Amino acid sequence: MNILRPILCWAIALLAVNQTAAAADHFASVYLNEFLAENTRGLKDDDGERSGWIELYNGSGFSIYLAGWFLTDTPTNLTKWRLPGVTLLPDKHLVVHASGKNRITNLAHPHASFRLNPSGGYLALVNRSTNVVSEFHYGTQKADVSFGRVRGEPSLTGALRKPTPGKPNPLTGAEFSPSVTFSAASRTYLDSIRVQLSCADTNAVIRFTLDGALPNLRSPIYREAITITNSVTLRARAYVTDRFPGPPGSETYLRLHTNATEFTSSLPVLILDTLGTDVATSSQASLAYVTLHQPIDGRTTLTNPPTLKTRVSQRIRGSTSSGMPQPGFAMEFIDEFNQERDLPLLGLPADSDWILYAPNAYDPVLIHNPFVHQLSRDMGRYSPRTRFVEMFIVRSAGPIRLSHYAGLYVLEEKIKIGKNRVNIDRLDADDLKPPDVTGGYLLKVDRLGPGESGLFSHGERGIIHVEPREQVISLPQRAPQLRYLLNYFEEFERALDSDDWKDPVRGYHAYLDVDAAIDFHVLEVLSGNVDALVLSTYFHKPRNGKITFGPHWDFDRALGSTDGRDEDPRVWNTGPFFGGPWWPRLFTDSDFWQRWVDRWQELRRDHFAVTNLNRLIDQLAAEIKEAQPRQYRRWDFQPRGGSYQSEIALMKEWLSNRVDFIDSQLAEPPALKMDSKTPRTLTLTAPTNATIYFTLDRSDPRASGGGAATNALIYQHPISLTNEGIVIARVRNPQRRQRGGPPLTTPWSSPIRIAPK
Repeated sequence: MNILRPILCWAIALLAVNQTAAAADHFASVYLNEFLAENTRGLKDDDGERSGWIELYNGSGFSIYLAGWFLTDTPTNLTKWRLPGVTLLPDKHLVVHASGKNRITNLAHPHASFRLNPSGGYLALVNRSTNVVSEFHYGTQKADVSFGRVRGEPSLTGALRKPTPGKPNPLTGAEFSPSVTFSAASRTYLDSIRVQLSCADTNAVIRFTLDGALPNLRSPIYREAITITNSVTLRARAYVTDRFPGPPGSETYLRLHTNATEFTSSLPVLILDTLGTDVATSSQASLAYVTLHQPIDGRTTLTNPPTLKTRVSQRIRGSTSSGMPQPGFAMEFIDEFNQERDLPLLGLPADSDWILYAPNAYDPVLIHNPFVHQLSRDMGRYSPRTRFVEMFIVRSAGPIRLSHYAGLYVLEEKIKIGKNRVNIDRLDADDLKPPDVTGGYLLKVDRLGPGESGLFSHGERGIIHVEPREQVISLPQRAPQLRYLLNYFEEFERALDSDDWKDPVRGYHAYLDVDAAIDFHVLEVLSGNVDALVLSTYFHKPRNGKITFGPHWDFDRALGSTDGRDEDPRVWNTGPFFGGPWWPRLFTDSDFWQRWVDRWQELRRDHFAVTNLNRLIDQLAAEIKEAQPRQYRRWDFQPRGGSYQSEIALMKEWLSNRVDFIDSQLAEPPALKMDSKTPRTLTLTAPTNATIYFTLDRSDPRASGGGAATNALIYQHPISLTNEGIVIARVRNPQRRQRGGPPLTTPWSSPIRIAPK
């Protein structure tokens, strides 16, 4: 079997190398990546039928619009079938059904005008200038065995026993060389490391690199153990005659300066090392290597064996915070081909995308984000999980030194769609009709990024696409998704502005998850977030679902920060809580505002109780007790009151005043007293001049719109409970009014419900 046409035998390896180098020049564009001529049990088309298929891949670093390009199976007719107006993003695939149906209207499922010949033939991709960009001359094909290119070395082609339409080509199987074994795993070291490479097939030729590049046929051949004396990534790949190259592997060895061995911590420590490559910016990602070191017997040192080690793509993150002295990072775990790679991290569910938030001078207590995220999760709403870590960041070649210490960071889950993040259906390219097209969408209200126009925008801000991102949802083949989303939000806004906007069927309730919106808003108000609802405000739309606010994000300027706008907790509007899109209208619905009040008073009994808020502050502060002084010294924090303990006290005092202020503007719920001698007799009390209304039929004593329900009773004397009866009671206190924030005021407390024991 000779499945590698460019490699006939190792005797002509140098010739093969030269051929590969010349051919590789043609792969920085869209090219033919894989095809299947005889499909009997694989991919079905949009008619539910099986036919051959052709897969294109964009190997360039930019989007390519394919209108005016051609596919052909005839060398003498290069313009046989014209590709439709599909845009192919970098590192993405497009599958064309070779069915002979000649369809281009469904851009997600284009059909060529010809079929592939299993007996052998020709296949070419031709650009607008009618130049052949990519071609296959192929022989007899077996049923359900595709023909494709090697990942990382696309000039090498052959039969693939496991077809992968629309996905990266396989790396393992009988037709592939085995993997390479490294005698030393990734780790830190002091002096030098001697690494041996081996392979299960003793006839394999192992090629390696030390510069971070993926090994190929031009890379050096491994002949003897390699001595490592600096921080470096060793990458290797095995080549066996008449097989595809094996899966590439790598290990990274980070050299420690002797002074780095002095560092110890009670927290996990993350090392991010660029190995001397380009430094990332906020707009340009770069490759780096990350190792995680966790405590052993309660202590972490940089010589502890790493519990996580991976290549990453990383960039500086944040808007205003990107200019802070201590940089924050967005990092994506990647594999040998720079594809995203899901890995668990510090007990958090596996994923590829993570945020390293750097507590800045606005957040001198260092715990704002973990505090709010935990409260949200306690309330039953997903918010990113967090872990504290200390970091070493190495941006130059050479050993890791104590001077590379970068301080305390909060590891946070990036907000994205996924079963362990925002758990809604992910929208695929072919989800173009109801019900599939109805979700899921993840969006945010924020500043527009470079090249963004948003779903809607006003000035520098707008509703921004998060998933699918704007570059994706703006593709011609995704047009039905963008059209659906625009129509949905336009219908929502029409309903919100209509005469019957409060109607539960025709009004805003049909489009908005009201309970989620109130939970989101209540927690933002508690925090005093100065940017609430106008920046970093996420919401999503599940499939067949409504607009759902959350998760929360970004609380450096909150909770009594040094920003100044949130200094006074005894005012409503430390942030624009009754502004932003949609909220001003919502808060003119008295029933919406009452539900807000009801939820606030419910949460005050548990999650927002001062004892619980203080407990969470103490818990988080205890986790960073040892790291906090290092963070203050490294980034010259100047705590208010002169100490970290004074910052903790300030946060507690701020929250105590915050909840007291809001409580003081709301009618207190009725107080309940049950006499132990007469346990079925219910006594209720309320402040002077306040009236208690109650019902015995499980209905609300407050009517929609704010009046008393027609069946509501005024409490005048103790109530005798029946076996079936449930008492629902509210206080109406006209003396309690909400001023300086919400556009409406309500005299009603939240309800209490009492059932017989």
